[in-house]
This record gives sequence, C-alpha cells and structure tokens, in this order.
Amino acid sequence: MAVFPFNLKCSAVILMVVALLAGVAFALGHDAFYQSLNGKPVVNGQPLGVLNSSLNLSDQQVYVSLGTFFAFLVKSSLGLSVSTVFDQSAWKSIQGHRTGIGTIDDLLSVLKNGFTILNLQLWKRFPISMTLAVIVWLLPVASMISPATLSVHLASIDQHSLRRIPRVDFTSANFADLNSALFTNSTGQNGWLSGYSGPTPETQRVVNSVATQGTILPIEPPAVNSSWSVEFHGPSIVCDNVNSTLGAYITQNVAQAMKVSELYGPEVSSLTRYGYLSWAPESDDPKGSTPFYQVNGNDTYIQRSIQLGPELRDPEGVNVGISTPTNPFVHGAPLSLFVAIFPRAMEYAEYDSAVENVDKAVQNSTILRCLLHNASYQADLTYINREQTIHVINKTILNGVGLVDAIANYDNGSLVSSNLSFIHNPQLMECLSYQSLMEAFGSLLFGSIKNFIAIVANPKSGTDRSFSYSENPNTSIISTRLMETEEMRSIQFITSSNISSPFTDYWKSRSVSSLNISSTPLSKALEELFQDVTFSLMSSRMFQPNYTMNDMPETNVTITSYRNIYVYTRSILWAAYGTALGATALSIAAGILLYFTNDGSYSSKFSTIFRITQGAVVSTDLSMKDYSGLDPLPDHIANAKMTTGYHSDYDQGNPVTGSPTAHFRHPRRESEVSS
Repeated sequence: MAVFPFNLKCSAVILMVVALLAGVAFALGHDAFYQSLNGKPVVNGQPLGVLNSSLNLSDQQVYVSLGTFFAFLVKSSLGLSVSTVFDQSAWKSIQGHRTGIGTIDDLLSVLKNGFTILNLQLWKRFPISMTLAVIVWLLPVASMISPATLSVHLASIDQHSLRRIPRVDFTSANFADLNSALFTNSTGQNGWLSGYSGPTPETQRVVNSVATQGTILPIEPPAVNSSWSVEFHGPSIVCDNVNSTLGAYITQNVAQAMKVSELYGPEVSSLTRYGYLSWAPESDDPKGSTPFYQVNGNDTYIQRSIQLGPELRDPEGVNVGISTPTNPFVHGAPLSLFVAIFPRAMEYAEYDSAVENVDKAVQNSTILRCLLHNASYQADLTYINREQTIHVINKTILNGVGLVDAIANYDNGSLVSSNLSFIHNPQLMECLSYQSLMEAFGSLLFGSIKNFIAIVANPKSGTDRSFSYSENPNTSIISTRLMETEEMRSIQFITSSNISSPFTDYWKSRSVSSLNISSTPLSKALEELFQDVTFSLMSSRMFQPNYTMNDMPETNVTITSYRNIYVYTRSILWAAYGTALGATALSIAAGILLYFTNDGSYSSKFSTIFRITQGAVVSTDLSMKDYSGLDPLPDHIANAKMTTGYHSDYDQGNPVTGSPTAHFRHPRRESEVSS
C-alpha cells in the first residue's frame, strides 16, 4: 500500500514537481558551496584527519568530492522527474493501441538500455517518449561538467605592510671626498677648511657599473615579490643643443685647434681631426666654454682638463665658491658639461683636401650642454622574483646646482667660530653629493676621439701618399651604451681600423653585424643614463640612510605571494545546470498535460503493469512454458500484437466481476474477443 502522497491520483505530478524543486535546491546548494570556496587558498591540510588519522585526504579532494555529490543529487532529482514524465507518456502511447509486445518491451526498457535509443522504429512510433528518454540519458552530462567548474589556479595574493625600503641619503658623507685643513691665526683662533676633492670610489663604482651594464643596478627589495611607490629629491641633468652663438664659438675653436695641430716634416706631415670631444667649462662665458684654450697666447691649443665647471670667481679671478657662516649658500651657474660630435671630420681621405677643408670638418656638428639640477622624482618599483621594474611616473626639474669648492669657518680672513649652524645645513651636503655624481659622470665622457691624417713624401719617385690612422680614444664613453645613439654611430668607424685584409674580410663575413635600428638621440640617452645612476644609488649600502641618526618613515609596501587558490567558473556551472533544469521543466509541462489527458497518473510499478495487462488482448496463444517469464522472449510473443485498455465486449464474453481468480487469468486472444 502506497503512503501519502503517493497514493493520490496526482501522485506523479507531485513527484515530478517535487523532484524538480529538489534539483533546483541542490543546484543552488552546489553553486553556494563553490562560491564560498572561490578565491580561497588551497590548504595543504587533512580536514578528515581529526576523525581518523588514516584518512589522508586533502581539502581539495574533500571539496571536489562534495561538489561531485551535489552534482549526483541534482542529476538524480532531475532524472526522477523526467523518468516519471516518461512513464506517463509511454503508457499513454500504449493504451488503446495495437502494439507489438517486442516494441513495448523496447519502449519500457529504453531508460535501462541506452542502445535502444538507436531504434528508429521507436522514434517513428513514440517520438515524445523517446525524446524524454534522450533527456534522461543526457542529464548525467550536466553532472559531469558542473564539478569541473571548481579548479585550482596559481594566483597572486597582495598584502600590505609598512617596511623600510631602499633609499638614497644625499646628506651622506659617502659621496664626496673632502680634504680638511686646520690652522691657528695670529690671535689664537682655530680655523678650518674642508675642500672638495672628488667623488668617493663607491660613487665612481656605481656610475661606472651603470654606464657599462646599461641598466639600473639590482636594488635589494624588502621582499622577493613586492612593489611600492617612492618620492624623493635627487640630481638630474638636462641636455640641450647649445644656441647658435655659442655653437659657432665652439666650432671655430675646434677648427682652429685642428689647423694649428698640423705638423710639418721633410718627409711626413700630419693633421689631427676630432670626431668627438667632451669637456667641462671653466667659466660660464663663451670663451670659458670652449674645449680648447691657448697657452700664453701662442698657437698651442690644449683641451681643458678640469672635472667640474663652471667655477665661481669674482672679477679679480679669485675663487669664491666657498661656503662660509655669513654666506652658507654658493650661488653660481649650474654645473655643466659639453659633448660635441663632428660627423664630417673624417670626410676627406686626401691630406691636402683635409687641410684645405678644416672649416667644413666642424659643420653639421652636434654640440650638447648638460646642466645639473635638483629634481623631484615619483616612481613605482616592482619586483617579481627579484626582477625589478622601475617606472618613473613624474620628474620635475627644480633649481640648478652650482659648484661648492670648500666649506670654511671664516670670512675674508676673519674667523667666525661662534656661528657654526651652517655646517648642519643638509642642503650644503646635498650639493656636495650632487656635484660628486656630476664629476663621476663627466669622467666617463671627458676626452676625445680623434684621427690623424698624414702625407708621406717620396723624394725618389716624386709622389706623395696620404694615409690616416687612429689612436686609442682617451675617453670612457666607448665602453658605455651611449655608443648606440644616433650621433655616436656616425663616428664609430674612427675607433676601428679601416684597413682590411683577406683574413679579416673572411671572418667578418662570418660574424654577426650590428643592426642599423633606430636608436635614442644622444641628449635623451645622457639624461636617461644619469637617471639610471640616480636610482642605482639605492643598490649601495653606503648610500642608505643611517637609521640610528635619521628617523625615516616606513613605506607601505605591497608584498605579493603566489599561492594556489580555488577558482569557480559560475557561468559554466549554470550553463550546464540551466540546460538540464530547462529541459526538465519542459518535460514536466508535458507531463502535466499528459496527466489531464490520461485523467490520472501512471507509474512503472508492478501493480500498474499487472492491472493494465488484465484487459489486454493478444494476437497469439501462450503456453505454460511462456508463463515463466524467463529471457529470452520467444519470437511468437515478440511478434504478437497486444491491445491494452478497456473493451465493452470483454465483459460480455468473460465477466470478471466478483471472480476471485479473474486477476490470475492470462490475456485472451483477439479471436475470443471478436467471436
């Protein structure tokens, strides 16, 4: 006896709807469960180890198993709902129709034997029932897809922490070498003077390393994978072409130096040609800004060798670049350096033509002047597995920085020992640090790249032969990335031999040649190289702040760790479940229509089959052997036709009302009914 509500007339409808609602609930539960895991890290723990130490299951295994269980519940619920609709459709298709017993067997077994789906006769006779059967068989596909919507991905997890970051303390005494002198004047007062003598070896090392490597030196981050933003004031250079007036003054000076370099001899005469020059100006006027100066007014021209300029002097020529108590700040022209390239210097291969066209050798030249400034930097530093990326967000050029020759505690010969506050001024120390970097940077550029052209006279033959040769450049620029700039490429041939042999030609043809790709202009390359030097100072421990003396604030650092996390693809889960739920809902709609058409519900229980077959009419006789019901089905029964349902002549020929044995009689043949 069926229990409530399955003993009702509408029990099939109730079962279909309840199973669908259960499937929806389980699908929502599956979604909520996976959503709760989305983005959470995968823990290498054993959640079931508390229950039993032998249960060595990771949390990932447990969660995937639970997801599979949810998918199983959804599939079972929807399968129950659609299979119930199938029962209504199948019995509706059989009732009152003359159908082969073998066909009925195939139809009622289609939910158990998937190969029956391929029976085209069933599709022709029972299309609705077969469609429902296909839905039942395809519902497990959703349960296969939905568990896979939870996957494990390697993801970055950002955490924020206040940390000490690499900085540069430009008030550090480790940038500049200072030589001090102590003395006592006639009144017994103690005086002192600390003079600037040049950059420290560590400063020069950083500058040389950056110039050689062509990139910012590795800076030690607070964590292997981290990022932060930094703002600071530091040195910067601004490089521009000189104005036409100064340019003409410089080119005339170089041309004159070339002319007076001509050496005459009985057999050999030579001329020096300059392709590259770099120097520091002695003063801020045009005369002091030229690369060569005359010695005592004669025809000898010597290249300037000062390392920092322009110097600050009074009208009498006395150096006044000294910081004193009454004049702590030195106000002078910004420190600068010049770089000049003469691409036409080696244009003429014959000695006489080269001598006659010295003025043309300095034409089309590039002459740059780089000024030292204070600047404010804003930059983002990012490290991924210690591989650094530095992005300068903003750089604002501020005031120029002039030369500070010394610091003393006297003015005009009189001691002012009572006022020593100026020595605590950090700006003064910053100026010394800036100019030490400028000198170290200039030492890479200063010097020349030149070529000699000569003529050899042969008195016997009466013929002259011209030839040219280059000496080793006396500048370090050839070992820097600046040689890759547009301007420097035009004179690279000066540093290499222009005479070849079959041996050199053969091996050069088998070697990699430089690519003629577009490169950075020299002015921009100089600025970028100096900027790289500024940031590379953070890589040196010697230039870090002394935290025992300076209370530097900590910086908010984003520390990135990479962990496996759960990633839930909700769209795929609901695409699978949505399709299954939609197909089930349409099936239920058909089932409800069948309920009203049948005026009741069917099921696949034995009692249903027993009752339906009591009124069936069969086109063949059954023997006692056929009553066993054992497989295989005999052919004469499989080919027999059966008609189920109520017939009025059935009661006339074989009344069963009130007969206790009527329920156990076999179905009658068609001849008995029609006789």
